Amino acid sequence: MITIKITIFYESPYWVGSFERQGQEGFAMARHIFGAEPSDTEIHEFVLTNYAELKFGKPREFKLIIKRMNPKRLQREVKKEMEKLKKTERPSTYAQSYMKEEQEKNKIERKQKAKDHKKNREEKQFSIKQIKKKEKHKGH
Repeated sequence: MITIKITIFYESPYWVGSFERQGQEGFAMARHIFGAEPSDTEIHEFVLTNYAELKFGKPREFKLIIKRMNPKRLQREVKKEMEKLKKTERPSTYAQSYMKEEQEKNKIERKQKAKDHKKNREEKQFSIKQIKKKEKHKGH
């Protein structure tokens, strides 16, 4: 069973949706920038059409503990959670830490790629200079 939680919040100047996915393989998260404030029908249609295109990070282990609750208590807990979300309008702290780690990983990979690209370009330019230098001295 997979549980998906969508949180829409305003992150100046755009509306951002965070998609949290919890299942047997673990916890994963994806972000999508909506631009203008999306309506409920737009969000529903986005999930139906573009959910497969969302780029979730690597799943992280997540211990799912299922406790049976009294239905009234469960209803109160859901109401309390919804009130808390209305006040914060931000993704859960677990999701925030997950997103931060994914950003750091991507940042390190991007820096390494740029470094390798720069090194290759410099080596190529150096070899071209060496070839030109040798060609100049061939005639003498």
